[in-house]
Amino acid sequence: MVGVSTTAVCGVRDHATLLTRGLAGAGEQPTMLWLDYEPAGLAGGRRALGAWVEGLPGELERSGAQAILLHYSVFGLSHRGVPVFVHPLLARLKGTGLPLVTIVHEAVYPWNIGGARGKLWAFTQRVALIELVRRSSGLLVTASFREQWLAGRRWLPRRPIETAPVFSNLPAPGPGARDARSGQRIGVFGYAYEGAGVALVLDALAAIRRRLGGTELVLLGAPGADSPAGREWRRRAEQQGLAAAVHFSGTLTAAQLTDALAACDVLLSINSGGPSSRKGSLAGSLGSGAPVVALDGPHSWRELAESDAIRVVPSDPRALAEAVLELLEDPAAAQALGERGRAFAEQRMSVSETVRAVEDLLERSGAGSRPR
Repeated sequence: MVGVSTTAVCGVRDHATLLTRGLAGAGEQPTMLWLDYEPAGLAGGRRALGAWVEGLPGELERSGAQAILLHYSVFGLSHRGVPVFVHPLLARLKGTGLPLVTIVHEAVYPWNIGGARGKLWAFTQRVALIELVRRSSGLLVTASFREQWLAGRRWLPRRPIETAPVFSNLPAPGPGARDARSGQRIGVFGYAYEGAGVALVLDALAAIRRRLGGTELVLLGAPGADSPAGREWRRRAEQQGLAAAVHFSGTLTAAQLTDALAACDVLLSINSGGPSSRKGSLAGSLGSGAPVVALDGPHSWRELAESDAIRVVPSDPRALAEAVLELLEDPAAAQALGERGRAFAEQRMSVSETVRAVEDLLERSGAGSRPR
């Protein structure tokens, strides 16, 4: 299990840690060979990553590895968005002669945002992706639209692809977490995503407060109030006279975060792409047992909505406000929706689903036929 983290809070590392345990429970013998480092310019990155990459073949040999499972998030192997560290890593892994299965967490930057810098990222990351796919025996993605995108690029080599929804890295809520619900607390987990509808959510909050009075919005987890995203939320809240109604939990432990999610009366999923099976924040929100209302988008997971495990509304403040008000004013309906969401997460967004997909790809790569 190979990967890189550049931040203290890292969903990719958490995903790898839990998957390692899941594979061990299924009879595999996984070992995590992970690098945690803080980017310190190009030279610093070359030193940190270079030493780690050079040592990987020896570590793999000592661990008795028969296959490599690479967790690929392109910005973790980039300098200022340009993936300069991808080739050195792949070259060293190729030299081991071991089958390589890649979990594609973040493949490439989109072409149509970020101006000239975004286009530089988009181009260079696509070049790196060609080498990544060529070196891989199989690919695992966390959403069907990602599978369709990879399979539909004529410039990419053809490889087996499996899809398994991302799972939550949070524990179950504590027994008294739901007792803290006040009837007027709305939570957002994943408020720093690019494209999060800040103005839309605050417009909806203003409408909700006009009917219910003291409803508050809690922005849960990292990166906190002093981050760029946090400052944008605070600036817009002040402009709308909502500064006293918007709060930040700050960075929390996993147990604290899951309890904070469960204590909310309604949770919002506000990514512009819609509630997607690739979002760990969505998995954590559903797993908390709190009812979730999501803004619709091009990548909305239709199975989730069709299972009535979530409330999906158009990206419109009035529609969002009405959906939230309906749940706040009907606690029984809110509880039922939360329970359906939790059951869906346990059944469809579980570690076992990913273990099954990984073992299938390992089998197809030839690693599964080797003695363990």
